[in-house]
Amino acid sequence: MTLAVAEMLKCSGHPRVGAVVSKGGSVLSTGYRGEVVGKHAERVAIEKLQPDKLHGSVLHTTLEPCAEIYTDQKTDSCSALIVKSGITTVSIGALDPNGKIYSKGMNFLKASGLAIEVFIPAIREEIERSTFKFDDFSKAIGSGRRRVRSVKNGKTFNVRFSAADERSVEFRLHPLSVPLDQIDLVAANDSVRLATGANEFSDILDPMLYQDASHFARLSAGEIAIVAVRKSTMVLLLKVEEIASADITIRWEVRNRING
Repeated sequence: MTLAVAEMLKCSGHPRVGAVVSKGGSVLSTGYRGEVVGKHAERVAIEKLQPDKLHGSVLHTTLEPCAEIYTDQKTDSCSALIVKSGITTVSIGALDPNGKIYSKGMNFLKASGLAIEVFIPAIREEIERSTFKFDDFSKAIGSGRRRVRSVKNGKTFNVRFSAADERSVEFRLHPLSVPLDQIDLVAANDSVRLATGANEFSDILDPMLYQDASHFARLSAGEIAIVAVRKSTMVLLLKVEEIASADITIRWEVRNRING
């Protein structure tokens, strides 16, 4: 586990992923995302070994192996490659928050007869802090954009104004149905306003111009909502860019509330 994390930290870009193949307690190969251009860490480690070495081995990977996303993929997913390789046990550090992969890689491996293990909590926490650009996939600093999995019980986010400014806004996304066509943005009482008719953030001159504040706004793709908590000088503009069966793409902008 610690060696997989060490491989992960060699990555120059995000997401950072490291993998180790071992057998009988001996390390056979290692790999990290970016070591070979265009290849995931698991594939890099596996392709360093001959098939007979892989049979009966254990793979430790800091992030859940990718699953098939498209039915006509030209290259096997890492999960499919692992099953074909002869590896018998996979130890996973963290699940991939990408909605198209989340838990699918792990479940595919399990359904294919492989034994699944997980990293100890302390190491898993280190992985979750280091894998992605932000420490916590549910937190962000400044304006940004993110694709998140659509989960039936909702997803909470916290957006901080800037690295030097600790003001923050917390909100929650609630999917309404499957297949999705709308989602609820939920925040503190009387903090959420719907920016009716606005297509871009630049269309909104003063966020507080919009009336009928509530604790939520029901949004379709393309719509913008405003979160302005009472007594806070921070305002968050949030746009739902896309709603898909597996994930939701959101974009947000932080602003100071206009005074005077």
